[in-house]
Amino acid sequence: MKIIPVEELKAGIKYDKPVYVDGENLLVPEGVEIRQKDIERLIKWGVDKVSTEGEPVSESASSGGGSLIGIGVSDLLAKHYEKAVSGMDGFFSDCRKGISLNNSDVEDLMNDFYPHILSNADDSLILTTMKKMGTDVLSQPAVNCLILSTVLGLKIKIPPHRLMNIARAALIHDIGMTKIPQDIVRKKGKLTPAELEKIKPHTVYAYRLAIKDLGLSEEVGRIAMGHHERWDGKGYPRGLAENKISLGARILSVTDAFVAMSKDRPDRDSLLGYTAIRQILNDNSRRFDPAILKIFIQNIGIYPRGSIVILNNGAIGRIVQIRAAVPLRPGIQILVEERGRKPKKDKEFIDLFHEKNLFITRAVDPKELVRG
Repeated sequence: MKIIPVEELKAGIKYDKPVYVDGENLLVPEGVEIRQKDIERLIKWGVDKVSTEGEPVSESASSGGGSLIGIGVSDLLAKHYEKAVSGMDGFFSDCRKGISLNNSDVEDLMNDFYPHILSNADDSLILTTMKKMGTDVLSQPAVNCLILSTVLGLKIKIPPHRLMNIARAALIHDIGMTKIPQDIVRKKGKLTPAELEKIKPHTVYAYRLAIKDLGLSEEVGRIAMGHHERWDGKGYPRGLAENKISLGARILSVTDAFVAMSKDRPDRDSLLGYTAIRQILNDNSRRFDPAILKIFIQNIGIYPRGSIVILNNGAIGRIVQIRAAVPLRPGIQILVEERGRKPKKDKEFIDLFHEKNLFITRAVDPKELVRG
């Protein structure tokens, strides 16, 4: 075990093995940045050294296999996304440990990442289809809900100050899950009715943590608390129906459901974006506000941005452009041409709206292509 004096730690450094305090208490998991607040906390506690079996991870190494660079979004946007997920890793880790929460954690992330969503709305949607990142099960879904709720709010033309509150609520809406017994949260297999009842209070916990611990507004707390209310009145915690549910909560209900279907869970693998959209479309005005759901589908697409699809000529591509009027005819960046040939250009683009002889046969999991 390597001993590192606290005075030698620098904010932003990562190690390829976990870093511990007193040899057994986890400071940060492997690959997660040490934050300035972590260093300040160690100094406050009188801790003068930490330990790890790992080595520092260089920036070039950390952006290797798990990097989002080259997926069809700008390097800057990809890096800010990765930073946001890493930041939420630390945030939820503090929540689980019972460490006093700090509103600056949320506001710093909002100030850093939120403006990039506003200025790159369509490209941001591609990020929400990426596979597992981060070390905490809640962190990447939280950032994805932030993106989807913000973009949906932009399409609905929600005023900026209200949209920011919806975005804040989307980011922290599942914070209450840190107070649920982890054997239930991480259980493999279907939850029993009794276990489901034990999960339901997480929405109320989210409200309390948002208001009392994070010092966020009442509106943010109520949006977070309402994300499991249903259009038909059969949701929780208050059993509200239709327009009695706040607009923000109705937006978050849709985006949270999509993200939940699209992420890996202990009892199943993640669904493809296309499959998740199909399940949401089968709602029939039970769970979601039909008007919001319509706008969501128009702008997310039947095949969401970032989805990998196979065309009828055998070519493989990534969805990069959606037309609300014709969601089945998106714009596609070709990754592999028909007969397995490499594209002639680095970024070969096909618009199915104009290429009438081509159509999508199916969406595929990128892991299938790797196995192939």
